[in-house]
Parts: sequence; C-alpha cells; structure tokens
Amino acid sequence: MCGRYVMAKDTGDLADELNRAHLGPVQPPAFELAPNWNIAPTSTVAILVERYDQDGTLRRELHPARWGLLPVWAKDMTFSSRTFNARSETVASKPSFRSAAKARRCAVPAEAYYEWKAGGAKKRPHAIHSADGFPLVFAGLYEWWKDNEAEARGEPDPWILSCTILTGPSPETGQAADGVLSELAELHDRIPLAMTPEFAAQWIHPGEKSPDELDVMIEQLRGDILTVAADWEIYEVDPDVGNVRNNGPELLTPAPTLWE
Repeated sequence: MCGRYVMAKDTGDLADELNRAHLGPVQPPAFELAPNWNIAPTSTVAILVERYDQDGTLRRELHPARWGLLPVWAKDMTFSSRTFNARSETVASKPSFRSAAKARRCAVPAEAYYEWKAGGAKKRPHAIHSADGFPLVFAGLYEWWKDNEAEARGEPDPWILSCTILTGPSPETGQAADGVLSELAELHDRIPLAMTPEFAAQWIHPGEKSPDELDVMIEQLRGDILTVAADWEIYEVDPDVGNVRNNGPELLTPAPTLWE
C-alpha cells in the first residue's frame, strides 16, 4: 500500500524533473505546494494529467488534487480518507473507482514513499526511492467532486479535484534471490504501482477504455512493477515519520537499526 510519501520539490522543479525523466513535455505549473516530507491521505498533492486544449492540442499538466478519491456520489469530503489507495485487482469493478478507471487516469509523482515492516516490538518504517534520483510515478485515478455546501455558501469554485494511487501485490518471495525485490516482498504484501515513462504515457492518455482494454493495461501495470522496482533503494528511517506532525528532510535520513 502507500499511506505516506514525499514530495519536497516545488512544482516548477518537479515539472523539470518529469521532463528529464522523459515524462514531458510538462507545461509550467500555475500553482505551488509547500515541500512535504510526510504526505498523508487527504493532503493536497500534485498529479500529472493529459488533456486536449480547446484548439485540440494535447497537453501534459500538473494539477493540485486531494489525495483520496471522491466519486461524484460521495456525501462529503471525509469519504476520501478511505480511498487514497485503490486495489488494482478490483479497481475496474468497485463503485468508488470504476468510473475513474475507465476514463480519468493520472500519474502521481513522489520522491519516495514510506512503508512499515512488522517485527520486533514495533513496526519499523522504511523509505523507498528510485536509485537514479528521478521521481517515482505512481499510476493514479482522478475525479471532480462538487462540494454542495461550498456552493450554498456562494464560494466561486465548489469543485474539488481528487486522486487515488493504485496498488498491487508485492513481488513474491523467490521472484528475486536477493536485492530490493526480495526486500519489498518481506516488507509488505502490497506495493504502489509505479510506471515506466513509456507506460505512463499510455496510462494518462485521455479517452475512455473498454473493460478489455483496461484489463490489459492493469495486467501490464502489475507485471511492469518487477522491472520498475528492481532499481529502487530501501532503508530504515526514524519512527518519527509515523507522526504526521513531523515534517522535514531529516525524516529521510537512514536510521540506525535499533531492533536487532
């Protein structure tokens, strides 16, 4: 799963990083987000979408979104606290996600994410990031949700953009004799589904997919994670990351192993 992650770059630098990682051309963003080393569900995050402009030009853009999908029928924003991840195995059929999976797919960039490993007296937090320094790019979905209460108050823009991150099974023990894949297998039974630049271009391309097309894409997404994750690095970090009020670059500092 993915319950906490890091994006400390400003949006302009993030756009440049995505361009260098062959995920562009990304348009210069029109918004800023504060650096965040401990992003939790319901936070505002940057997502990468592709859309056609009024003149028919295809554009890749970063937009701010609430992390936790709000389907159009959600009664209030608290719904998003339980839809920040979407299981890839059921995303095409589950009511919360199926409409977005069919037509509203995005990418969610992250510098790193955190996962907790059970063992010893406490769960042990670990940071996972790409060895080449480029952002991880998770497969995501997005939705627009209308806040009727905001509209009743006369607020000029009652529409909220929201997103979720797709997850899949972690690599099975034995799929790799050693290295990061075996570490991921031992760390957690779920993994956020990061994409190659080539697959990301297919995933975020606008347009509705048939059930068969969507099944093929999701199957490829789960298969590609073995290649994508093989280049990741993973290490233990301080338990302070477990408190969302802690927020700073020190959270990514490797911690001494205290539970041996």
